[in-house]
Amino acid sequence: MCALGALLLGATPATGQDFVTELQRGLVDEAALTVHLRSYYFDRAFPAPPSAVAWAGGGWIGYETGWLLDVFRFGAVGYTSQPMAAGATNGTLLLYPGQNGPYGYTVLGQAYGQMRFRDQQFSAYRQLINQPEVNPQDNRMTPNTFEAYLFSGSFGAFSYLGGYVDKMKPRNAVEFIDMAKAAGGPDDVKSGMWLGGIDYRPTAGPRLRLSGYSVQDILSSGYGDFAWSHSITDDIDVNLRGQFMAQGSNGANKLTGEAFGTWVLGAGIDFSWRELTLVGSFTKTAATAPYRNPYGLWPGYSNMMLRQFHRANESAFTTSARIDFAAINLPGLAFVANVTLGSGAIDPATRLPLSTDNEYDFTLDFMLADSAIDFPDALRPLWIRARSATLNRFQNGAVSTVRDFRVILNYEWKFGGRTR
Repeated sequence: MCALGALLLGATPATGQDFVTELQRGLVDEAALTVHLRSYYFDRAFPAPPSAVAWAGGGWIGYETGWLLDVFRFGAVGYTSQPMAAGATNGTLLLYPGQNGPYGYTVLGQAYGQMRFRDQQFSAYRQLINQPEVNPQDNRMTPNTFEAYLFSGSFGAFSYLGGYVDKMKPRNAVEFIDMAKAAGGPDDVKSGMWLGGIDYRPTAGPRLRLSGYSVQDILSSGYGDFAWSHSITDDIDVNLRGQFMAQGSNGANKLTGEAFGTWVLGAGIDFSWRELTLVGSFTKTAATAPYRNPYGLWPGYSNMMLRQFHRANESAFTTSARIDFAAINLPGLAFVANVTLGSGAIDPATRLPLSTDNEYDFTLDFMLADSAIDFPDALRPLWIRARSATLNRFQNGAVSTVRDFRVILNYEWKFGGRTR
């Protein structure tokens, strides 16, 4: 904005008119407005009551300018989640937790400025971050967002992101909190995060990613993975995947009061045949400590709806199948089944065994925009998702079961956004 002001103050009548034209282009002609509506019903039944049940409605409204002077851009997104029906029990993460039960919230989750030079960019203040271990985790009503100051860009097949993250707004929160507190650290520790990541995506050959972060006196974490795809025939593709992540306490070890470290190793293979995809994967966590994911959705292959299967010493086998019903002339409709069988988890302090967990997840998606059915244009942005999960926990000859059911509706309008 300082550059825009200097341009205006020093402008001649002719350049002043150019400046007005530039504002018109950036603030109106090439600006983008997004209105996203979301409805979310969540019902989780535990072995003993009460259940966690809520129905929320809301979403977000976002505005982003075009590139002013081809250098500057600004944006903001406001989020809200309001109770349609909710009991007195917290725990759904759809609403803001309260002493007498959950209630609605509204928050300015994004408010950012950006500068660019060729393919490089600097972003400042409230924004989304999408790295393997620091990400929006957008699986409730509103996502994680972050107060951060980041450089990003690309050089050929390489893209990068790096900088400083000061604070985080968790999914169902209205306040941005210190990164040490977001990880569960004590109130007397105030630490930000240094974050960096590199992504290599050649036109042929394996894709590679490396990412890492460090929060002083709390936690350091590093992640790497690769994926290699090959077409066996015109209809059959195979994809090989591998990942390794490691983390541990640092500095004064304030997170738990003592030093710790752990790692996770994962491998997987996917087969695709026309509209059918079959997936198999394995993950193994070190016996020294569980893996922590305080800043977003965990990137491990065994990440399920209810469990991530990254307790100390835990092994997890995951299989899944996805079918796109375009094969039977129903494009837009897809079904996914996931099964993860975990074993070997222990309490790292006592070395005693923990429960053996098996989880079964099912997802049915219907995206009206992709459907062959002649829906009215006004309905086509609608995305309907139904999900269910069952977690069986076996320990000492007994079994306990957690059941989860969700229905999510998303509807989004986008206006403008033309850029030169």
